[in-house]
Amino acid sequence: MRITGADGARMQGDPVVSDSLADLADKQAITELIHAYCRAVDRLDVPLGRSIWHEDGYADYGAGYYQGPGRDVIDRICQDHLGLVSHSHLVSNILIRLDGEDAGSEAYVNASLRLMREGAHHQIGVRARYCDRWQKRGDRWGLLHRVVVFDHQEIREVRPMPGHGLPAARDRSDPSYRVLAGGRPEHNEMETR
Repeated sequence: MRITGADGARMQGDPVVSDSLADLADKQAITELIHAYCRAVDRLDVPLGRSIWHEDGYADYGAGYYQGPGRDVIDRICQDHLGLVSHSHLVSNILIRLDGEDAGSEAYVNASLRLMREGAHHQIGVRARYCDRWQKRGDRWGLLHRVVVFDHQEIREVRPMPGHGLPAARDRSDPSYRVLAGGRPEHNEMETR
């Protein structure tokens, strides 16, 4: 199946989408690894962040931040995030091209990071893209090479809103761990945490 416009014409530059269930399963596996990586950063879950990489993977977050073994970048990121008040990383617009046991992907990343500076709350906004090379070894997809392209970044002073709802936890006490493990958050946990 080809992606087409409203008039039925193939849109220039759009990927060819395969109807193969195996291809769809491979694309879903890669997508879930991209999502898991952002989860690892936000929950400061180093083992989860390391798990998406192949052992010989390489990460390039720019010469000014990190270039080196892929599995080690999560250690640097989580250490830096410990000094923040809160953070949230979202991915979207994920495009994946399969080529047998290899794949390439681009994922847009929107990161919002909150910190205290000189007694005031500041928010860092980052818009970037993960440009990744993946490889399937056996039945497991893993990240082989990541280049992070920064589209723009900003920092500004903000006024926090009064808290309402359940606050996030940056560790395994976050209710999402229980839910994703097949459990249910306690009713009072959802109301009072």
